[in-house]
Amino acid sequence: MGEKTKFDELRIDLFNEVIMWKDSESMTDEFKRKFLKLLELCTFSMMEEADNFFALFTMQMKREIKLDLPTAVGNTASISHFTIYFNPYIFLQCSLEEMKALLKHEVYHIMYNHLKRAEIIKGKYSSTAINTAMDISINQYIHNMPLWSDNIRNIMLTYNVDLLEDLPFEEYARIIQEGMNKLKSSKGPEILEGKDETKSDSIKKEHDVEHAHDLWESSQEQPTLQQIKQLTKKVSNIAAKGKIPTPFEKAMELFNAKAEISWKDHLRNTLGTLHTGYKKTSTRNDRRQPERLELRGKLPKYTAHVIVAIDISGSITDKEIDKIMIEVFDIVKIQNHEITVIECDNQIRRVYKAKSKKDIKSKLDTKGGTAFSPVIEYMNKLSMRNCFLIYFTDGVGEKKLNVAPINYKILWVLTGKDEKLSLDRSYGIIKKLPGVNVQKADPTYAKDTMKEILMEWAK
Repeated sequence: MGEKTKFDELRIDLFNEVIMWKDSESMTDEFKRKFLKLLELCTFSMMEEADNFFALFTMQMKREIKLDLPTAVGNTASISHFTIYFNPYIFLQCSLEEMKALLKHEVYHIMYNHLKRAEIIKGKYSSTAINTAMDISINQYIHNMPLWSDNIRNIMLTYNVDLLEDLPFEEYARIIQEGMNKLKSSKGPEILEGKDETKSDSIKKEHDVEHAHDLWESSQEQPTLQQIKQLTKKVSNIAAKGKIPTPFEKAMELFNAKAEISWKDHLRNTLGTLHTGYKKTSTRNDRRQPERLELRGKLPKYTAHVIVAIDISGSITDKEIDKIMIEVFDIVKIQNHEITVIECDNQIRRVYKAKSKKDIKSKLDTKGGTAFSPVIEYMNKLSMRNCFLIYFTDGVGEKKLNVAPINYKILWVLTGKDEKLSLDRSYGIIKKLPGVNVQKADPTYAKDTMKEILMEWAK
């Protein structure tokens, strides 16, 4: 009880100070020190309970005070770390339990990859619909959120819509936007739109749902989807020393999934090679001057060239793409190989080089059919005779290639457990990828691998 009293006294003292400020210049270094102390007490309180995963997660985040933040707490991501921001004017009005709930709220945003997933539907729905949808999709799992926080019940009443629990936030955004559109048409847009959007107080004093997550867009660093996934994996694995919340268990399994094919052994035995010059050797004399024993000879130098083709057609599910990416990441870890990634449905959509995981790009959003011939034609045109082609596909495509491949080193990796390659002649080896159940692609917007899992890490 003494610790609780100490916490409340510090919180009240800090709030009494902040309400007297006129602008950000009023904040002192002493206030910052005391505020960070308050956060430490809050975090340690979580460590003593079943919320230690959230405590260990937030302890790895940099902490900043941002008075113009239009909500109590926000976060940004960089390549190397997450930063959590606090608006003390709003945050200090919360109780200890509400503060802990807000910290958990930010971790949920990160673990569900809302930052990148929101980018995908930006413009399709309004900022209010997207921000509200993200918040209610996670607030339903968090107790003791502040009264001003959105929840499924009050959003149903506000926009006159029906909302079920445990839906991906993209589905919530769609339903909320439909409700907003109906209200606008019947009552006018002024009831749903801010009347003072030009107001720009240096100290924000209340939660603004429309701009609650603008911080993500204002961040100077814009890491890629894969970079955020890797950072989340790193931070969450450390936090996993505590009790992993049930909604995150599948995500943690995906983060730490291992490749199911031993690519190092497989590629060593079957790789094609490209002549890329010569290397010096002491086991052979110089051919031009063999009598000079002090001169080292040379041997041809070869670099293995691997083509990784990925089927991104509409029949490929998000879960299959996740499994494919795990295998691709394992391939690019192998040294001294030149990797070219080709994304193709019924035509080639993208070609790029990959030297490490950070070079792997997120999947393009396409819904085309499946054709294997474009990749074969591309390789024939560029005379990739000595390359080794690894083609990830569910196997459903043409029965016959338009042209015969000039290289016969092809490995077809089937992502569907019970599927067969549709080609009558494969010109290579066919291998099934274990652990993937056959399922139809979701015609609606995909769930995130966290709940599905979705989050694809969002996509």
